[in-house]
Amino acid sequence: MITTLTDTTASAIDKTMIEMRETFGANTIGRVLTLIIIATGDIEEPLGAAISASHEHPARVLVVHADPDAETSGLDAEIRVGRDAGAGEIVILRARGDIMASLDTLVMALLLPDAPIVTWWPESAPSSPVHDVLGSMSQRRITDSAACSGPIATLKRLRRGYSHGDSDLAWSRLTRWRGLVASAYEVPPVSVPTKVEVAGSEENPSVVLMAAWLSRSLGVDAQIVDPSDDAPDYAGVHGVRLTREDGTIDLTRLSDEAIVLTLPTDDSGQHVTMPRRTLNELLAEELRRLDPDEVYGEVLATAFSGIDDMGTYASGKPAPTDSISADAEAVAADAAEATAAQLATALEARSSAHLVVTGGTVGTATAKALPAALSAAGVDVSRLHIWWGDERFVDPDSSDRNEVGVRDPLLEPLQEAGLPARNIHVMPSPADGMSLDDAAAWYGQQLDLSGGDEPFRTRGRAFFDVLLLGVGPDGHIASLFPEHPDQRSVSASAIAVTNSPKPPPERISLTWPVLNSARHVALLVAGEEKAEAVAAAHGEINPWPVPASAVRGLESTTWFLDTAAASRLDD
Repeated sequence: MITTLTDTTASAIDKTMIEMRETFGANTIGRVLTLIIIATGDIEEPLGAAISASHEHPARVLVVHADPDAETSGLDAEIRVGRDAGAGEIVILRARGDIMASLDTLVMALLLPDAPIVTWWPESAPSSPVHDVLGSMSQRRITDSAACSGPIATLKRLRRGYSHGDSDLAWSRLTRWRGLVASAYEVPPVSVPTKVEVAGSEENPSVVLMAAWLSRSLGVDAQIVDPSDDAPDYAGVHGVRLTREDGTIDLTRLSDEAIVLTLPTDDSGQHVTMPRRTLNELLAEELRRLDPDEVYGEVLATAFSGIDDMGTYASGKPAPTDSISADAEAVAADAAEATAAQLATALEARSSAHLVVTGGTVGTATAKALPAALSAAGVDVSRLHIWWGDERFVDPDSSDRNEVGVRDPLLEPLQEAGLPARNIHVMPSPADGMSLDDAAAWYGQQLDLSGGDEPFRTRGRAFFDVLLLGVGPDGHIASLFPEHPDQRSVSASAIAVTNSPKPPPERISLTWPVLNSARHVALLVAGEEKAEAVAAAHGEINPWPVPASAVRGLESTTWFLDTAAASRLDD
């Protein structure tokens, strides 16, 4: 039975589900979990896999089909029970526009009580699944790096944001391969191989994970080699070769159905049936175990080294330049003019432009000068998005908030000129009913939904067009303070900052990889009390003691200074 609801609410959906169960005799007894599917494209294949898996794992399946760019906001739903839902029940949520900003609230009312939650991203992966608003409430978080654009870049991002409970279908595709290789390895006399090779593409995540697993398990660096010229044309692992003193163990995929196994004691070539696994099988395997897959996490760490030096994100980019003006007012005017020109150029090349604004005396003055500068540069503000680099986690109308300082001089004039309200991405406050950690996770999700995920996790790419930053007398930028432990967190796009050395103590801040994903960076500084910090930040990149030294734009980094702030540069 299928029921469709238009322009509905989560509570109305829940009520309808109860009525359908009463009418058709269905119930939730035996449901073992809630499976949330985050779909951005066609939902039929992942939905089919969920229905198939439900015969082994009866579940309530919630499909979130997102359209954040829709002209109107609203929620439509399709509810399936009985034969149309396999052995579970299905709710397809088609969320449009601003509804995307409250996915957790939308889903919360539909979760099965006292049942595990699994979230699956069939076509895309958040920057850090555990920090995603829906991922954070899940015991298991499943991604599929092979289905994403830039599979290896996605896998690297997943490594940086890994947490217990994460898994990826590129790893699940190796289950039978790993079992067969382990069995072949144990054929006596067992000895450590002198050479290990994995045949396949270096751009395939399963091949990379297979090589990392073998390296970690055997203590021998596994090499990825190209498949033979006559190998079938398919993705994934083509073969594994272990060279030992007594001969070679060779496993080669012959077809979609079989593997040829050659052993040191038997080179005749045994045919082993091992069909390539379907999406249905992969999902069913993932749902069999909801405990953390620790081996997957260790293999990810083996495949990709971590980044211990936060300055890495700023390295290899054009050197900063200085623009020195007479006073703070002139600094703001010059920065606003440069920002407007850069945004105009961005909109010539792309459909939208992204600006990060900041607080502070000079940041607020720059915001005040921006509407006139944008108008003079002919910037179509209806295509502009505005973000914040950090925010104080206080009441929404508190004068401590950076957003409050730019409401009148920037946001209201731009909205009058055509800036859509939904393009203003304000960081949450306690009044939004979120904890500090949840608020940071929510903001990171908004960045991911807007398309920032991949650039934030891949060096050499940009999402923001212009990033405006103030600099404190201690050299801090955003809410990343000198020698403060929170500045070392890079697994998420936005983090909760506690015990800030500058009040108020609780804040939200973008992290190093995100701040370093802008085409143009402008550091706005005025006043002699900041001269020493400016001079220190003009030295080598060294984020731990001098955060302001460690943000660079991919195309330009400009220090907009007044003469007082620049007074120590020649020392």
